[in-house]
Amino acid sequence: MSDADIVARVRLYATSEGGRQGPTPSDKFGCLLIVEKSCFDCRLLLSETGALHPGASAVVPIKFLEPELVKDLLKVGSRFSLRDGKV
Repeated sequence: MSDADIVARVRLYATSEGGRQGPTPSDKFGCLLIVEKSCFDCRLLLSETGALHPGASAVVPIKFLEPELVKDLLKVGSRFSLRDGKV
């Protein structure tokens, strides 16, 4: 986890809720993180948790491509969305 910019609890929507059709890759997963109406490129670092399946929840290390742009927007307890084609 030493490479992560943040560690956050994430929950993927179930397929029936409009989420992914299948699991994420098992090592890392690139997507957009949306916070306060701004989007940031990030990677979920999944080597410790493994693939996330639709409807799953996990504590995941997250690495940003440009952490300096997002660091002031995220605090403990902040809510955000992840976008992979759709939220």
